[in-house]
Amino acid sequence: MKFNTSFIRACYMGAVFTGVERVYGITTEELNIPQALMDEPMALIPFGQICIWLERLEQVTQDPAYMLKLAQHLDFSRLNVPGISFLATTDLAMSVRRINYGIASFQSGASYYIIQSGKIIKWCYRNPYAFNQHKTHDSLRVVIMLFNTLKHFLGDEYRPLQVHISGPKVGKQDAESLFNCPVIWNAPQTEIWIDTDALVQQSSVPLEESSTISMPRTVFEQYLDMPQPHDTPKVLFEMVNYARFYGLPTVDKVAALFNISRQQLQRRLLLHGFNFTSIRGYILSNQGIKYMLDGRSIEEITLLLGYANKQSFSKAFKRFRNCTPQEYLARIKP
Repeated sequence: MKFNTSFIRACYMGAVFTGVERVYGITTEELNIPQALMDEPMALIPFGQICIWLERLEQVTQDPAYMLKLAQHLDFSRLNVPGISFLATTDLAMSVRRINYGIASFQSGASYYIIQSGKIIKWCYRNPYAFNQHKTHDSLRVVIMLFNTLKHFLGDEYRPLQVHISGPKVGKQDAESLFNCPVIWNAPQTEIWIDTDALVQQSSVPLEESSTISMPRTVFEQYLDMPQPHDTPKVLFEMVNYARFYGLPTVDKVAALFNISRQQLQRRLLLHGFNFTSIRGYILSNQGIKYMLDGRSIEEITLLLGYANKQSFSKAFKRFRNCTPQEYLARIKP
């Protein structure tokens, strides 16, 4: 019995919410998305939650084609993460490879890849975790980002050969106007077709020859720590960690995120030899230590982990670390 859940990092969705606020004047607060979550670019969000937000955005904007209106904001250059730039390369081919391989650290369960057919390159995206209308919104989100990558190298007047959207049709005229090419709907997967000659095009933005890539070790480790959908323990741990943005995680809250009953979650926990209270304590104390290393105060950490007060946090922390948060903090301070 596996949870089979995929995740996406907050920074990868940040461009959508920035665009929604600027185009429609709707904030993440109005969408009931915790600000603390959006303040952590590397935070993992279950893709099922993303689908709920995509549907909610359609409702509050009253526009099924809202993703098309956000086109200027959906760009890989807007990912707010240190040390990573998908477009800071000398040519399009390098950026395509960087996106296809690198995005696995930002979204699990989905795949980006190239298919070549004669002189046509099909840049593809497949996500088995999006369905129905959610599929349209997610497909448009990605294909617009791929389209903006092509324009970065090939110029604003560039038009692809075809665009394939893996979901029901919305905003047909707006889509054809944006991409300036035939748009195929309800396709098996998301695709943008380009001529093979385009891959040798150079970027119009000069690069610094001496530019280097650097990031804190803790951030680098997060890239390597992306849970795969069938990695049951890791998926469970990350779901509990996500739940704490809405208060202290409970069995009912986490079960709801998996879209299963409380009893089903408890049975699966027992099957894998887990106890929810122990898992929660371990995860929250571990996250608390990460916050301490970031220089956050005990008061702030208490709120971020969902505890009602410092006493509750201190008691839970001591149970798993054999010392209070204050004692642990004293040990790691230089």
